[in-house]
This record gives sequence, C-alpha cells and structure tokens, in this order.
Amino acid sequence: MPGALAHSWTPRSGGFRNIEAAPVVVQCGVERRVRVALGAALGMVALIGLGAADAAAFEARASALEQRWRNDERAGVPAASYAPARLALERLRSRRILALPYPIVSGALVIDPLGRPEQLGAAAHERALADARRRAEAALSRLQELGGPNYAATAREERKVLDRTDTVGGDLALARRWEATAARLAQVRDRLAQAAGGLDAQGRPRDVAEMVAGLQSALATAQRTGLRTDPAPQALAQGRAFLALQYPQQLEQHDAVVAAVRAALATIQHRLDARVRADQLLSRLPGLLDQATSLRVTGDAVARADRARADVQAAEREQDDVRMDQAVAELQQAVDGLAGAVDRARQLGGCIAEAPDRLIVVHLASQRLVAYDHGCPFLAAPVTTGRPQLPTDRGTFHIFAKYPAYHMVSPWPRGSPFYYNPAWVYDAMEFVPDGTFLHSAPWEPASAYGPGSEYGPYASHGCVHVPDGPLRTLYAWATIGTTVVVED
Repeated sequence: MPGALAHSWTPRSGGFRNIEAAPVVVQCGVERRVRVALGAALGMVALIGLGAADAAAFEARASALEQRWRNDERAGVPAASYAPARLALERLRSRRILALPYPIVSGALVIDPLGRPEQLGAAAHERALADARRRAEAALSRLQELGGPNYAATAREERKVLDRTDTVGGDLALARRWEATAARLAQVRDRLAQAAGGLDAQGRPRDVAEMVAGLQSALATAQRTGLRTDPAPQALAQGRAFLALQYPQQLEQHDAVVAAVRAALATIQHRLDARVRADQLLSRLPGLLDQATSLRVTGDAVARADRARADVQAAEREQDDVRMDQAVAELQQAVDGLAGAVDRARQLGGCIAEAPDRLIVVHLASQRLVAYDHGCPFLAAPVTTGRPQLPTDRGTFHIFAKYPAYHMVSPWPRGSPFYYNPAWVYDAMEFVPDGTFLHSAPWEPASAYGPGSEYGPYASHGCVHVPDGPLRTLYAWATIGTTVVVED
C-alpha cells in the first residue's frame, strides 16, 4: 500500500534492505491507457461524424442533381433521356468500399463524387435543349407560314423572345404555345379562304384583293374621264387597310369589307359603263344621221335622236347618275329607232349598183347582216357583234380564211373580265387579221340575236355571231376574197 516499506534483497549488501514503492510509475501507465482509449473513441466519433457529413453532402448533391432532372421532365423532356444518368447515380449509392457504403467515404465534403451521373445528365440535358430548340424553331416557322403576308412584325418579336430563352423548359413552353397558336391560326386561315374563294399568290383573301384592284383601276379611269368618284376613295382605303390586317381580324371584318368594296365598285363601274355606252351611241349618231339624210329618212326618229343626244350631254355635265341612266336608255331607243328606219330605207332601195359580186354588209345599229349576190340581196339574218368595250371593227374587209371548225382560245388571261373558256365554233370565216370572224355561237339562243344584242350577255369580243341556219348558207356561198362591210 502507498507509504509501506518493502523488503528487497540486494546482492551487494548480502541481505535485505528496506525500499519505498514507486506509485508514480503505476499511475502514469494507467493514465496512458486511458488517454489512448479516449483518443481512439474520439477518433471513432470523428470518423463517424465525417462519414455522416460526407453521406449528407453526397445526398445533397444527388438530390440537387435529381431535382434538375425532374425539372426538365416536368418541362417535357422524356424520362428515358435521364435513365442512364439515374442508373449511374444508383450504382454510386449502392457501391461499397471495405464494406462501407460509398456515400460515407465519398469525400463529398471536399470533392465532387458524382462526375459520371453529372456527365450523363449534362449530355441528356444538352440533347433535350437542342431538341427543344429545334421544336421551337419548327413551331415558329410553321406559325410564320400560316400567319400570311402581314405576320412578319409579330414573327420578329417572337424571334426575339426565342433568342432570349436558353432553357429546356423555356424553349418547350414557347414551342407548345406556338403550336397551339398555329393550330388555331390554321383554322382561321381555312375559314377565311373558304369565305374569300381562296387566297391569292400573296396569301391575301382573293375576293377582296381582286375587288380592291378592280376598284383602284375603275377609280383611276373615272378620274381620267372626269366622272364622280364617290364612294370609291373611302371604300378603297377600307379595303387596303383590311388587306394589311392579320388573318383573325380579316375573318372578323371580311363580310363588311366585301360589302363596302363591292358596292363602291358596282357604283363606279356602272357610272363608267353608262359613259362608255353613251359615248358609243353618240359616236354612231353622225353616221346614222348622214345615212338618214342620204336615204331621205324623215319623221320622229331623227328628232328623237337629237333630243336624246342633248339629254345625255346634260346628264354628263350635271354628274347625275339617275338622269344619266335615263338619258342613255332614251338614247339607245332613239339610235335603235333611227337605225331601223335607215335599214328599212336601205332595204326598200333593192339592189346596189356597182357592188362586188359577193358582198356581206353588217349593220351595227340594227345588228343585222345582209348578203348581196351580184349587187342584189339574197340572205338577211340577225347577228350579235362586239360589246362596247370590244367593238367590231368598222370598215371594208375581205374574207381570207375559212374553217369548218375552229377552236377559239382566249387571248386574255384568266382573271381578266374578257377571259372566256376555250370553245369550238363552226363555219368560221376570218375577215380581219386581228382574229375577227363570222362564226357560229352554239351557246347563244336564237332569241338573243338582233337589235341591242351587242349590249347583252352574249355580246362577242369583236367577232360577228350568226345563227346556224343562215350561217351554213353563207359559208357555202362565200368564197375567199368575199367583201365584208361593217358599218353603222
């Protein structure tokens, strides 16, 4: 015990001597063992704490990575895109080193242990971003295609939005929005095309584009000829503003704009037609009056023609549409009456002295053809000649070609007011080199020939329509060189 004496044999002394025990040495050994045990325990605690911290850091990194993948998947990226990355992450989680789970010894506190999953995830993200951008680009291109000629400004703004977007979710959101807009726009475009009779080469509603062009031309003609132009300028401005709109607005306003432009075009065109018809009739009067004088035609026909001419000229000065219509109608009746009187007087005269052996005379005023054989009439028939805009040439001509059947093809393009479908005519005799014939008109009923038919729905483009029966006789009788006279 501490403080007791111990007996110890010492060879040098040859006997025992008393020595005191050394308690300090014993105490130091115990303390050392305690310190070692305590250090080991503390080291173990530190290792456990470090492993837990590594595991927590590992999980934090892994969770953040998975969250990024889930965000992309919610934005629309297929889950399969990230399958390889997820597999690589799960392999790291299940990996063991010396029986310890890898996350515990991953060193995640100081290094990045998720290189492979991150690499695979980044590659999947880049592919998804490229796919999303391609989809957005395609959707925008489709939208531009469907948007028509007035969508350029909107497309430029949408392009700016796309250029500012650099995420998968952002690109996919734009793509979905543009795809939905394109689907709605396609429906609007189809409905507009159906209402407008189609879209023209520029993507504009065909009916409005054509009517606006027609109104613009008619307005220019009215201005050149000094006619009233209302309501053309207002309707033309309305039509042009309409053509500058995008398809949804055009669909909403289509019917109202069509009604306004069509009404204005009809008004101006009617005004122009009345002027053309009046000018045509007035140009025929001097010749008819001269013939009436030479044939000693008297009576009300001449006086009536003079009165009608004065009424037309007064209506032109006053720019009165109603009065012009009435005056032109009266002038037409007066000219027809005078032409009939002249024709009757000519017929009463019998044969024509010093006439060619074969002579065909076309009287425009009465829409009548008379054929003379050696100066004496042997055939007469009602005819239909050129409309006011394309009158039959006046003068003396000769038949230079004959065709039992001839295929007429319009020299005017489709869309022109003068265009006609190709048609076969028969017993055709060409007497003016510009393509003017005497020929049949299978589409014209017998009742349509005669006085006034040059203003009717079957008026020709300059040729002379002859009914089938008289035309067959005329074709068999007329020879190359037969004289044709076209006169008022």
